Amino acid sequence: MLLRSGRRLATLEEAARATVPRRRCRARSDLFAGLPEEILLDILLRLPPKSVLRCRAVCRLCRRLASDPAFLLDHLRRQPELPLMTCGGRLRALHRQARRIHPVFRSPEVSRSGFTADASCDGLLVSGQHICNPTTRQWAPLSPNPKHRVENILGLYRHQPSGEYRVLYWRYPNNLYNMDCLIEYRVLTVGTDDPRIIDCTVAPVETELISRGGPAIFGAAVLLNANLHLHWRKTFGIPYHRILVFDTVAESFRHMRPPAVNPRHVMHLLDMGGTLAASTSKDGMTGMSIFMLQDHDVWVFRYRITLPVVDIRRFQERGDWWAKVVNKEGHVLVTCYEHLLLFDKGGNLIGNSKFDDDLPVVLPFRLKESLIQHTFFQKTEN
Repeated sequence: MLLRSGRRLATLEEAARATVPRRRCRARSDLFAGLPEEILLDILLRLPPKSVLRCRAVCRLCRRLASDPAFLLDHLRRQPELPLMTCGGRLRALHRQARRIHPVFRSPEVSRSGFTADASCDGLLVSGQHICNPTTRQWAPLSPNPKHRVENILGLYRHQPSGEYRVLYWRYPNNLYNMDCLIEYRVLTVGTDDPRIIDCTVAPVETELISRGGPAIFGAAVLLNANLHLHWRKTFGIPYHRILVFDTVAESFRHMRPPAVNPRHVMHLLDMGGTLAASTSKDGMTGMSIFMLQDHDVWVFRYRITLPVVDIRRFQERGDWWAKVVNKEGHVLVTCYEHLLLFDKGGNLIGNSKFDDDLPVVLPFRLKESLIQHTFFQKTEN
C-alpha cells in the first residue's frame, strides 16, 4: 500500500513538474502580449543576440518582431564592435565590457594551422574561401565554383545600390610568364562566379599599387561612409605611407593624403566612432599618437597614449610586445606572452586575460554580432 502510494505520489510530482514549464510559458506569453509593441520592441533591441533568439520562442508576437528585417538591421547597429584575436589556432572575440574572451565559430574549412579572418563587415567574416556568420553559425563558399579561388583579399563590403555583399581582391593576370604584366584588382559578389576587373588609375610615382609584386597593403581596410580605406605602406628604398580609397558605390579608386608622420613609423588606420583615425608609433610598443580626419582631407592630432613600460614588464620580463588601439575611447590592447592586457588612453591597466603557454595575436578586424539572414547562406543550406 505504501509502495503503491509512493509510486502514485512520484507520478503526480513528475506530471506537475512537466506542466510547470508550460504554465510559465503561457504566463510569459501573456505578459509580453499585454505590452505595447513599441515597449516590447525597445526591450528586444537592448538584448544581446542569443537572448533575442530565445525570445522568439516565447510567443508569436515576439517571433514576428524579432524576425523583422528592419528590427534585425537596427539591432545590428546597436551592437558593439568586438576586437578579434587568435590564440592556439582559434579565433576569439573580446567582450570589453564584460572583460571576457570567447571563441568564435570555426568555418568548415579549418586546417591544421587554425582558423583566422581575412575580412569582416556587418557581422560577417571571410576566412579563406568561405564566408560565415559566427552568431548564427552559418557558412557558405565565396564562390560556388571550387576552381575559382579568391586570394589576396583587400576587403568585404555591402554594395548599397544592390544590397549585395562583395569582395575586393587582387590577383596576377593569366599570363604568368610576362613579368611586365600588372596585377588586376577584382570584385566578386558573394555566392556568384562572375568576378569583374576594376581599373586602378595611379600616378607614375605610385606604380607599386599595380606592379608585379602586388600592393603592400598594411593592416585591414577601414569601411566608412561607403568607402574602403586601404593603408599602403612602402618599407624598402624611400619609405612612405599612402591611403588608397575604394568607393564601394561607384567601385572606383582614388587617393587620400595621409597624416604628416614620420614615414619610418608604424601606422594603423581605424574607425573611431564613425571617424577615420590613424595611430602612429615609433616602435609599436611604448606609445602612440592619434590623428583624426576632418573635412575629408585634413588630419588633426588629437592626443598621445603613453603605455606604462614598467607595468607591462611585470607580465613579460623580456622580449617585445605589440600594442594596438581598438576603439573610439582610445583603449589599447597589448599582447605579450601568456597575457592580453587592456589599457585606457591614460595608460591605466583595466583588463587582463591569461593564456597558458601561448601568445595571443590581435587581428586588425572587428566583429559585430548579427542575426540578419542572407540568401547565400540559404542556398548552401538548401
